[in-house]
Amino acid sequence: MELRQLQLFLAAAEEGSITAAAKRMHLTQPALSRQIKALEEELGVELFTRGAHSVNLTPAGKTLLEEGGKLLDRAERVVKQVRATAEGGEPLRIGYAPSLAGSLLGHALERFSQIHPRVRVLLSDLSSAEMRDGLAQGNLDVVVTVPWEGDTQSVGWTTIRRHRMGLAVPEAHPLAKKKKISLADLDGQKLLLYSRADYPEYWQAVTRLFREHGLQAKVAGEFDGVTSLGAALAAGLGVAIVTAESRFDRVLTRPIEPEPEPVCVAAGVPLGRDISPVVQVFVEEMRAVAAEEEKESG
Repeated sequence: MELRQLQLFLAAAEEGSITAAAKRMHLTQPALSRQIKALEEELGVELFTRGAHSVNLTPAGKTLLEEGGKLLDRAERVVKQVRATAEGGEPLRIGYAPSLAGSLLGHALERFSQIHPRVRVLLSDLSSAEMRDGLAQGNLDVVVTVPWEGDTQSVGWTTIRRHRMGLAVPEAHPLAKKKKISLADLDGQKLLLYSRADYPEYWQAVTRLFREHGLQAKVAGEFDGVTSLGAALAAGLGVAIVTAESRFDRVLTRPIEPEPEPVCVAAGVPLGRDISPVVQVFVEEMRAVAAEEEKESG
């Protein structure tokens, strides 16, 4: 079975039409039909039942659709790995916000290393300001964070996923007894925030939420990262608006109603510079992992 035949079969299965598949694959309809017929003869099964203007998968065709897609994905990975072997060991320099990219980053890098085993990955846990400088000065190849406002001319963004927001509360806090937190519950609470200087996008989003709902914020502390914020939460110094997936010791994360606008996590690369295939593969793996996690979580 040739990979090209499998690609043509998958196109026909997805389109439900030989004509549409031929157009998509830049072939004539008879040429595509011959390839699929040859595949059926080689396998000794019928893959489609053919109507006047459409095709439907047989049970055997459904099996090939599911397993063939996996086979093509694996073949593409092999091609990438072969190409990567011929590449030098240039490092991939990544700046990231751990509160947003932590879980995604680990899984994506595990898969990335299978494709590019010779590439050295340099990870830097940085603030938004540090990531801006790193890209501008050529010290970073890609950043994973919330897109910065006003940087559309210097940074190109690829959306990775959108995180729901929740409220992190110490286990002994009165709000910890509630399964859902209303926005009204936040009025007058001691609020712990990521630093305004280091994370201006986060600060703007939180203050905008309070302003739009007429809430009074009592800022009890600003923190330069997820570790220091988690320590303050565990010490009972206040509550914090974080991504719903955030996990801290001795702290619970509760959903908020009405639900705040999700936060967008994206990969940013400098515009005006050639983006290496290595960076492109990393971004693709981040998107793939995010899509799989969202599918599993429903």
